[in-house]
Amino acid sequence: MTSGTFGPSVGIFWMLADGRLVIEGSPLSAAEKYGDCLTHSPSHIDVWAELQMSGRVAADVEYEEYPRGGVIFNTTKDRFVIMADRCILSRKDVMRRISAAMNLTDERTEASADLHYRCSRCLHSRPEENDDEP
Repeated sequence: MTSGTFGPSVGIFWMLADGRLVIEGSPLSAAEKYGDCLTHSPSHIDVWAELQMSGRVAADVEYEEYPRGGVIFNTTKDRFVIMADRCILSRKDVMRRISAAMNLTDERTEASADLHYRCSRCLHSRPEENDDEP
């Protein structure tokens, strides 16, 4: 996905060890309905496999090893939600890059930790270090 190609988008992303962001997204018109939300399809697992086959990421690294997250659109609240690993949420520069790539505005976007998006480092940290707050 290229920044500026579409209006605000939903999608998935990873922050690789070297700080690069890998982002795949869809405009809202191509998003998949999931309850009260619009989401990107395919999944992290499927996209990671494609990235490995194309050589964009290492073939010997599992998709959940790096910090990752996703952007959904909550149709009830009329807001985009960036859900991500706390390693991403704590970095304002990375959050700005994600917002820019997905064409999100501050006024319609919020951020949220999500237990589903935890990198291997966060999964193995002490419980008191691994709360849901960014």
